[in-house]
Amino acid sequence: GGQEYDTGSIALDVKDGEAKFEVTNCQSFKGYVVHIGHLEEGELNVGDEVIATFDPDRRRPIKSNHTATHILNYALRDVLGDHIDQRGSLVAPTKLRFDFSHKAQVTLPELQNIEKICLEWIQKDVPVFSKELDLKSARLIPGLRAVFGETYPDPVRVVTLEYDVEEISKDLENPKWRKTSVEFCGGTHVAKTGDIKEFTIMEESGIAKGIRRLIAVTGTEAREAVKTAELFESRFSAVQAMTGREKEEGYKALTVALNQADIPALLKADLRDRVATKRKEWESEMRARESAVTKAAGQAVAKYFEEQPNAIGYFTQVEIGGNAKALQSILSQGKTLGKPVYVFSVDEEAGKVLHGNYLPQSASSSGFDARSWAASVSEVIGGKAGGKPDTAQGVGTEVSKVAEAVKVAEEIFAKSAQ
Repeated sequence: GGQEYDTGSIALDVKDGEAKFEVTNCQSFKGYVVHIGHLEEGELNVGDEVIATFDPDRRRPIKSNHTATHILNYALRDVLGDHIDQRGSLVAPTKLRFDFSHKAQVTLPELQNIEKICLEWIQKDVPVFSKELDLKSARLIPGLRAVFGETYPDPVRVVTLEYDVEEISKDLENPKWRKTSVEFCGGTHVAKTGDIKEFTIMEESGIAKGIRRLIAVTGTEAREAVKTAELFESRFSAVQAMTGREKEEGYKALTVALNQADIPALLKADLRDRVATKRKEWESEMRARESAVTKAAGQAVAKYFEEQPNAIGYFTQVEIGGNAKALQSILSQGKTLGKPVYVFSVDEEAGKVLHGNYLPQSASSSGFDARSWAASVSEVIGGKAGGKPDTAQGVGTEVSKVAEAVKVAEEIFAKSAQ
């Protein structure tokens, strides 16, 4: 059934002396169970009477995961249909993996129903039974689950939930056995389904054409996965409380981390959808806000020259943050009006100064154009600037010198116009 090996030790009885072989792996090979490991102390000989012990801390979660695999197999058939066949599995201490035949991706509502059925079986806390039956008789049990293509021994070990195998063997073809899990299995299991404690599906994926894979965890691993999801909820709340560029970066980082997070599949899907929705809403708000700022910035230039038609130009600090589109709108308005423009805006979050100009051809000369104008201003506010003869833009580093830069920009233009 895909169950991983036990680990433990093989030791001499104390009265016979000290010897201990540490078992780190067990494998079945041509009818033998091969114990793999190393001799820690003493000497072992053929015929020695030994005490074999397994590591209970390793086996305990394996038992939970194996019984949970049977429950999952039952739930898949119940939700998706009788066409479900097991095509592989892994039962490890930290997780269970189950491969099965199914042509379509398991939808979130189906996944939710499957997980719900599994949790209901755990909460019912019914006993787990096992008993060997002759293979021919065992195959008559309604709802029997067996691995596709597997060859089973005769007699075969049958593992059931809630109904004793002994009871089932007395009425093999009773249809009510379909209401529980009945499987051929040689692995270890919990005494009662309630011992599993917790269960959650971590991942659903396709591994080949017509083959799907589910990965789930139980017990401590399931609780830890839910706790991790709760931390992401807190992080999501924190991002929503942010503003500006910090919020933008927060959403980006959260989305990447969430996609990589080892949290329950249903919680991940729900959280991912809510994050995407809130991010989309915020980005829409930001675009609307930037659009309004851009429009207002252009209108401010037009209004200025309406009120002061004889002004030689528009030289000022504007409140557009790092909005490059708003800056371009101001320069475009200057171009439309044929008026010189030089504006500055402090981007508080970046600690930079956004600046740009427009210079009508009539105001330029062989020694003065938009580029040389921006270069002279950059000597005051730092950073670099560049562009074309009629328009140039730059990013400065000296936020405290914006007022001085506005004054210099106007003085340079006035001097060139003389």
